[in-house]
Amino acid sequence: MNRLLLSITVAALCVTLAPCRVTAQEITRLEVNVSGGTVKTSLTLSLDESQIKLIGEGLQKEIVFYIDIFRKWNLWPDEFIKGKKIYRTLMANPVKGEYKVISIEGNTILEKRFNSFDSMIKWALSIKDTTLVTETLTADSSYFVRVMVESVKQKPQQMLGYVFFFVDDRDFKIKKDSEMFTPVVK
Repeated sequence: MNRLLLSITVAALCVTLAPCRVTAQEITRLEVNVSGGTVKTSLTLSLDESQIKLIGEGLQKEIVFYIDIFRKWNLWPDEFIKGKKIYRTLMANPVKGEYKVISIEGNTILEKRFNSFDSMIKWALSIKDTTLVTETLTADSSYFVRVMVESVKQKPQQMLGYVFFFVDDRDFKIKKDSEMFTPVVK
């Protein structure tokens, strides 16, 4: 009897503490255009309906886009060349009918207001032609763009963060690599 109780307790703890992630998020339409040392990247993020519903009900959501260029090596780990980080904070007030996104890209802060929830979601979850300029791309190497997107949960109070240090502070984290490319250097 004690052994059965112990087995049930251990199974319940494993199920409770095991990280369970059902990801319906996806990076779609990843497009990379290369011209010399300029790399332009466009992408669209798709969220599942439950997250879109929460945003529509007024939950503030912060999404971070990382767009990085890597050099591909055969025997060594891939080499980071240059990157960019874009923050998008989505805010909806369904009672007042106010929808806005705060976008931070480098030193540029853009606050954009929308007439409808759908137009806000469409704009906030797509990145159009973000540019990375670097002079270190050579014609004898292969490169790729890695896009990583994560959604940051609302921060717990500082003391709770110290006590529950093992709890993940992200809703999701996904990444996608582009096709390999070799730049044409003039």
